[in-house]
Amino acid sequence: MSIWSKYKELVASRLSNGSVPDVKGVDYWRDKLFHVIVVYTLPVCMIAYIPAMVLCYYLDQPYIAFYDSLAIALIVLVTFSTKLSLRWRKLLFVGTMYLLSITLLYYMGVYGPGLLYLLSTVIFVSLIYSSKLAYWCVVVNAAICVLFAVFMHLGLMDSALVNIYTPEAWLAVASNQVLLSVLFAVSIQILTSGFAQTLEKESILKENIKNEVVESERLVKELKIKNEEMEQFTYIASHDLQEPLNTILGITEILKLPSSKKGEGDFEKSLDYISFSVERLKLLIKGLLDYSRIGRQLAVEEVSSEEVIKNVASDLYSAISESGTKVLIDESVRRMGPIAVFLLDFNQLFQNLISNAIKFRSMSVKPVIEVSVKERSDFFEFLVKDNGIGIDKDNLDKIFDIFKRAHSDASYEGNGIGLAFCKKIVELHGGQIWVESKAGSGSSFYFTISRHLAK
Repeated sequence: MSIWSKYKELVASRLSNGSVPDVKGVDYWRDKLFHVIVVYTLPVCMIAYIPAMVLCYYLDQPYIAFYDSLAIALIVLVTFSTKLSLRWRKLLFVGTMYLLSITLLYYMGVYGPGLLYLLSTVIFVSLIYSSKLAYWCVVVNAAICVLFAVFMHLGLMDSALVNIYTPEAWLAVASNQVLLSVLFAVSIQILTSGFAQTLEKESILKENIKNEVVESERLVKELKIKNEEMEQFTYIASHDLQEPLNTILGITEILKLPSSKKGEGDFEKSLDYISFSVERLKLLIKGLLDYSRIGRQLAVEEVSSEEVIKNVASDLYSAISESGTKVLIDESVRRMGPIAVFLLDFNQLFQNLISNAIKFRSMSVKPVIEVSVKERSDFFEFLVKDNGIGIDKDNLDKIFDIFKRAHSDASYEGNGIGLAFCKKIVELHGGQIWVESKAGSGSSFYFTISRHLAK
């Protein structure tokens, strides 16, 4: 790495605050421009310093040499100090420019670059501060020029270089500097305003694009969910709903047979089969209707998860009391603040998970259900853990499909729709649901709820 590169890297490390804003506005670019000015100012000052000292020697101007050296020291401080904030660096830089300009004007008049430094101060202030502040610099510059004219008139300046000019001639020359200062201040103000408007429009455009991308992703996700639901409904219509209908159709064909071909008691059995099939068909249709209603409540509410779980436990008091189940709410749930949810659906989610844990309990141990939560940056991760009969690994992938059951044993009533409800409710809340389980070892149901649920 070259010396120049090392120098720029060192200066950048001193000037940078280590953070880059998401939206780089005008203030960011003013600070960036100040960094660049500082990087190049010190080398340029060092190059000009030696001939300036030679000139001071020949002109017998030790005071100019002193103030030049002081200005160099201040620029070094601005460049390399680790304790100065950016605000103080800017103030010290502008103060150094005024120190040089006043010194050179006092000892050299228009023969020195004093007026040029005054003009440069207006330009620098326009670039690194609000351009409106540059108008105050113009006023200050004009006041300095008038003040020097007064000093000339009163004979308070004894430099031979200065006394060559009359106060009137001095003001005529200085007025050109003031005019140029105004032009630069106005021009940079217009340029900065246009730049700020462009950045603002770009920021708005980026935000709109970002929102459109988020909205598109949301719509794609919703479409995917709807397609999955449509596939499930198609399967249900072709299989689950037809099964009881086929049973009823078969029995009606038997009932059409002559009495001589029917066995004894066939009529009563047929009625029982028809009744069972109709009841099953009724439950399936009700389950589909309830499933389709999830998400109808569009209002988001701020609720306490602990209170929701307690209310669910209260609603399930009879089943909890009869089974001797313990519902334990972890301290993590008690500590968390309010959460934005669709309240009725969120309540249904916990009700389904807790009632399932009670239903599929092990008879050899007292049922225990634990509810805990972990707070992530973008979502809440809940855990509903039980010590029930567990789920065989072959069934883990299908238990969240509608009408799919992990346990077909007649001792466990139900139609296989509860966990499908849970999946749809969790997806409605911008999350995911999954289970970790092993037959005979209980189940751990995890689900996430987005922190950014749209209201």
